[in-house]
Amino acid sequence: MSAIFDFSSLITVILLFICTCTYMRGMRATIFDDIAREDEDLDPRAVLRRRSGLRSICWKAARIGERISPYISIALVCMAAHLLFLK
Repeated sequence: MSAIFDFSSLITVILLFICTCTYMRGMRATIFDDIAREDEDLDPRAVLRRRSGLRSICWKAARIGERISPYISIALVCMAAHLLFLK
């Protein structure tokens, strides 16, 4: 069964994606950051245009991993216990 259709597998994929993005951001701090162009003024629409696509999703996942890391850690421990003992 695909990870999209099984809830526990979907949670596993999401948690591992968040942890991977946070780790990559820790290794190279500017990997997901866009460099602002000098000719571009910083209006909200320009900022939203820069925050789109796969790089944006990875940037958001890294921010989630950095800011709520205790909750992510607890979720990972619960996921590991579920996979080891219940599956």
